[in-house]
Amino acid sequence: MVFKSFSGAQTEPLEAPQASLQSILDTSINEYKLPGLQAGILHHGQAPILAASGTTDVGRRGPRIDLRSSFRVGSTTKMFVAALVCRMAEQGLLNLDDTIEKWFPDYPQASTIRIRDLLNHTSGIRESLFTDGGMMVVSMLNTKKLWDPAEVLKVLGKKSKPTVLIDRHFVYANDNYILLGLIAERAAGASLAPLLESEFFDPLNMKDTCLLPWSRRLPDGTVPGYDEFIPFGPHLITKDQTSWDSLTFAAGALSSSAADLLLWLDAFFHDGIVSKSSFEMMRDWVPANDNGRDNSIVAYGLGIAQYWLDGVILEGHPGGGFGGECYPFYDPIKDTSYVVVYNVFRKDNPAGKAILQKMLSF
Repeated sequence: MVFKSFSGAQTEPLEAPQASLQSILDTSINEYKLPGLQAGILHHGQAPILAASGTTDVGRRGPRIDLRSSFRVGSTTKMFVAALVCRMAEQGLLNLDDTIEKWFPDYPQASTIRIRDLLNHTSGIRESLFTDGGMMVVSMLNTKKLWDPAEVLKVLGKKSKPTVLIDRHFVYANDNYILLGLIAERAAGASLAPLLESEFFDPLNMKDTCLLPWSRRLPDGTVPGYDEFIPFGPHLITKDQTSWDSLTFAAGALSSSAADLLLWLDAFFHDGIVSKSSFEMMRDWVPANDNGRDNSIVAYGLGIAQYWLDGVILEGHPGGGFGGECYPFYDPIKDTSYVVVYNVFRKDNPAGKAILQKMLSF
């Protein structure tokens, strides 16, 4: 993968805040060797400040990234799935204190694991999804495979050995959200992609957001992404490759844009995506320090995290994997939302946090 620097010269003058943000992106895209990049800032009650930089490819032969480009956002998906499950609880379709044996009686220790435990990663389930070499190899060799989440869960369940109840604490595991997605589908009698569309994406006018690969809401698909974490990489993940997205399902298959994620954050923290009681419950934090994934996550609620960055506590859910990284957060002190998203995934990549830190001064 040969990276070519990007020239971000603007053809039209920009307003001061947007010009400042554009300058940050144009500098950062070369500094951190990113293909394409979007970012946005929304002070509640004001118009969003948005900017984009780079192209869909590192060689700069592909189309330029614009404000309608959509990126894989990985685990940011969990925030949406958690909100959906909480809304379903409000509608009486399930109860957060239901144990998962109601839907998956054969899952190990199903009678001791509640939906609530899946939501905040205190189920005792350990990560299997991304440590299963067999599924990773199959996905790599057959990039157009469409995984059935129920079949994925069967494989994971055979290997899962949840810790005993007394020893359970926060341990981040994507397996929890594979279970949650399937439970939501069975409780609602509908597939996850249209559920998210009807409950959130359509009402909020999130035109560039979908759950890959089941949704067809984006006619041109998501921009391709580079993944340097999958073995024998880097890999270019294109819009016709379904294996990685279908494997992650409710744990990380969302595609979105900075503009859409600002709409989501502003609505979630102000306009009642869930009821007031559900919102407060989602912010019932458990300690999450030394979590082994991102030590800026200091506490975790139901699908959202408290994120420590440069002395500021933000709320939201970072995402990364299979060709994209995403940093969507809300600052409750400034009443401001921030989003950074780009189409490359690298282990311990400093880009997202560094760009976000610069944006906190706006």
